[in-house]
Amino acid sequence: MHLRSVVLTVLSVTLLVFAVGCAKQEPPKPAAPAAPAADGKTLFDTKCGVCHGIDRAAIRAEMKEKWASIVKEMQGKKADWISDAEAAKIVDYLVAEHGKK
Repeated sequence: MHLRSVVLTVLSVTLLVFAVGCAKQEPPKPAAPAAPAADGKTLFDTKCGVCHGIDRAAIRAEMKEKWASIVKEMQGKKADWISDAEAAKIVDYLVAEHGKK
């Protein structure tokens, strides 16, 4: 009889500790930082790569003004597909990788 009360007491205390532990609220996690802005190559792959690959750009070397003109022309083909900020990053990438020296 005494053993039964000890077991019930231990079991009750264990359940109480478990219930209190589960009820404890964790502090909210901080919001994830905003994703870093996509770089020029990533933008080229996702925006320009829909129609053609980097091989099309890699076969030519152009000055920054010409790359800007080409990207501007591509912006006009599908409204709101490439923003001006994205276009600037794409141009910078193309100049860095495929610009005339």
